[in-house]
Amino acid sequence: MGSRNSLEWPPGSSEMVERIRAHDWSGSPLGSAEHWSPRLKLAVEMALANPLATSLVCGPERLLIYNDAAATFLGEHHPAALGQTLPHTFPAGWAAAEPFYQRAFAGEVIQVHGQALSMCCEGQANADVSDAILMPVRDEDGQVAYVHMICTENGGRARAETIARQSDEQLAAIFGSAAVGLSELAQDGRFLRANDELCRILGRTREEVLRLTVMDVTYPDDVPPSLIAVAEALRTNQPASLDKRYLRPDGNHVWANSRVQPLHHEGEPSTLLAVTADLSERRHTEERLRESEERFRALANLVPVILWRSDASGLTFSENQSFLDYTGQTADEVQDFGWLAPMHPHDRRGVQEAFVHGIETKQPIDAQFRLRSRDGQYRWFLARQVPIFGGEGQVTEWFGAAMDIHELHELQQRQAVMVDELQHRTRNLLTVVRAIAQQTMAQTGPTELFREHFNDRLAALSRVQGLLSRSDQEPITIRALVEMELDALGATDMRERIAVEGPRVVLRKGSVQTLALALHELATNARKYGALSREQAELWVSWDTYTAEAGEQRLTLTWLEEGICRSQQSNPIRRGYGRELIEKALPYTLKAHTDYELGENELRCSIDLPLTELAGTRAQ
Repeated sequence: MGSRNSLEWPPGSSEMVERIRAHDWSGSPLGSAEHWSPRLKLAVEMALANPLATSLVCGPERLLIYNDAAATFLGEHHPAALGQTLPHTFPAGWAAAEPFYQRAFAGEVIQVHGQALSMCCEGQANADVSDAILMPVRDEDGQVAYVHMICTENGGRARAETIARQSDEQLAAIFGSAAVGLSELAQDGRFLRANDELCRILGRTREEVLRLTVMDVTYPDDVPPSLIAVAEALRTNQPASLDKRYLRPDGNHVWANSRVQPLHHEGEPSTLLAVTADLSERRHTEERLRESEERFRALANLVPVILWRSDASGLTFSENQSFLDYTGQTADEVQDFGWLAPMHPHDRRGVQEAFVHGIETKQPIDAQFRLRSRDGQYRWFLARQVPIFGGEGQVTEWFGAAMDIHELHELQQRQAVMVDELQHRTRNLLTVVRAIAQQTMAQTGPTELFREHFNDRLAALSRVQGLLSRSDQEPITIRALVEMELDALGATDMRERIAVEGPRVVLRKGSVQTLALALHELATNARKYGALSREQAELWVSWDTYTAEAGEQRLTLTWLEEGICRSQQSNPIRRGYGRELIEKALPYTLKAHTDYELGENELRCSIDLPLTELAGTRAQ
């Protein structure tokens, strides 16, 4: 068989296979063939595989599909009859055939002997009468949707019997290899035939099954409903279905769906066709899902926080009792983002946008909002929702939790006010310290150099305190520290000789004050003695981050002054407070590595320090 047949439907390469495949079914009541139900496709395949003249009549319109053997009987009506209605294609013979089809579509198996072949070979003189069998074919809902007709000429009965035997063999092969359990039952429940799948379900060999009745292998509690289903099928001539348990020889039972359909035989008692589908995996999955749901609800109702679960779209919502008790909503009211209703109007839109964006991008969602309780009071909550991914990377569901942080939120607000007040008082205190120092020095007569350095250092300390007071809203970066110190020394007018380069790096608060004082010393020295004091000199400040061997994130900063004249400067940073701060205070307080080198025309200072708090680091 070619590769094309394994990819296209229907399989095969006969004339009628090709015609059915090429026919435009989209304009017919059956619709496009790619959307046909598995049961319709199976019926078409069985008709095409039958060596006898076989047709499939579909729906109330009586649309005709037929095989290659039937095409030879249709004469001038072939191939135009394909996909057309019987009344339209065979107007002369429809009146005689219509009652048979009405009975077949009502669910009755019809056997016709020696009738005019007006429906099979209208217009073909040498084929006057035929034998035919019309069998109802039901769709997935149990309704008769199609009629399967096999037609043979009386004149070729011997040949037909041979072909029929071949057809029986093919049907037996289909019967034996079906993916569901198939069996034929006598009216007293005896197994007359059973395929391999049914034997597997029952855990018995075929010989063992054929010695038993269906009641012998039915779980005792399920015998009464099974008898009722069989009686109903025989009484109404309609299929009957039920879920039941079958007993295996080892004493265990297996759940299956059993569907029984009467089979009528001319001159013989009716039998039953039983279609049995193993439900073990489905039952096991449903049981695990039910147990998982029960565990989730039990756990969710135990914890004092709000928990929920939603589908991949975020529209179907399952929450614990805490949420319903708090908001007063019902389980139906929270669906389709209805849980946003009790949220504070000022928070609602932002939270909805955050959740919609998170669902669209498959990213975790964090939000803080005010939620109204059933008594009308609003409280602050912190919520987080995370996606659960399936085996192929798609989001299958979401889990979320929300915690009441109202007291914490109020405490943080009070703390922020206190910090602002503390920073304000600290700056005022520094102003007082400066004034006292100036007055004392005026009375005691210290040198002007001492006064200048003391004031500069206090000013630097005051500037960094101002940054720290706003650090919760505006994180402090290394660039902010560098530019703050340069701007304080009037470096704005020297920008053509100053290069400040590096990525955005946020500093931890504990390192800001000491690092700022070190940068102040470097900048002051450059302004008085170094690159900022000479028009030919240049200053280059650069930094970057890297990951140390232990996985620690670190910052490395280089302060480079070029074009300076060492012989013309006394450079107090060489042995004074600034040098001590860089070479001793930074390593001690910040666990930094520093290097300070002064050449004839160049000053290079390197500072390497951790960006995260280390165990044992002294708090600043």
